[in-house]
Formats: sequence, structure tokens, C-alpha cells
Amino acid sequence: MTTSYHAASLTADELAQALPLIQVTWPEVGLQAWRDFARSVVAGGGGVLALREQSGYICGLLAYRRDSSLGGPVLLVSLFTVADLANRPGLANDFLGAVEGLARRLGCVGVRFQLDARQPRLTSQLRRLGLSSDLFLLRLRCD
Repeated sequence: MTTSYHAASLTADELAQALPLIQVTWPEVGLQAWRDFARSVVAGGGGVLALREQSGYICGLLAYRRDSSLGGPVLLVSLFTVADLANRPGLANDFLGAVEGLARRLGCVGVRFQLDARQPRLTSQLRRLGLSSDLFLLRLRCD
């Protein structure tokens, strides 16, 4: 069975639905802290993107903003988390496709990921997908 996903901005009203996914990596984060973080991302010109299955289940989240680098604009991803109860190996790769599309739409030449040390499995999975890393800073070319 093939599962299709839909990536779309997460609204302020949907933040509570996403909290369990945030707490997979950051169990100490409560709803108010999560809301404050998301609001600060949006206030800074960025956004929060959710990856959902057809059933509406949120299986991926990212917080992003467009940033500058000497090589041109980059998409800075300050939160990237993926969790899947069915443990499908391609989910992170599918979400990377959504990230690349977003970066291209925003005119970025690359993507810079900031992953937390508490995400070693995700970091390893992204490395296997061909992304290089240095202290959880990963780069994906979008040109």
C-alpha cells in the first residue's frame, strides 16, 4: 500500500495537534512553549510546515525561515522532526522533497538544517540520504 503525504503550513489553531510529535524529541516542552516557539518563527518571517498522511495524521514538522549566506539565500530549518508509527523508512526522504520544493519556491540556493543532539537517528538517516553534516548543520543544494 502506498501512502501519500501532504505538506502544508500549520495554523495557530493546529499547534496543539502537533505537540505530541514535538514531545517525541523534546518531552519537556509544553503547549505554551511550543506555541511561543511557533509564533516567534512566524513573527520572524518564517513558517511551520506539517507533513500529514491522507488521514490527517501529522508525521513531520519543520520550522523555517529564509536566511542569507555568501552563496545566496538559504532556507534555514531550525526544527525538523519526523515520526512514523508504521516506521516507514522513506518518510524522511519524502519530507526532504517537500523541503526542497519550499526552498525552490522561496528562491533559495540551499537548505541549512539545525538538528538537536537528541535526534541521532534522524541525523543518521539524513546522512544516509547523502547530506553531509558538521555538528548537526546539514546542507542540501537546491540549484
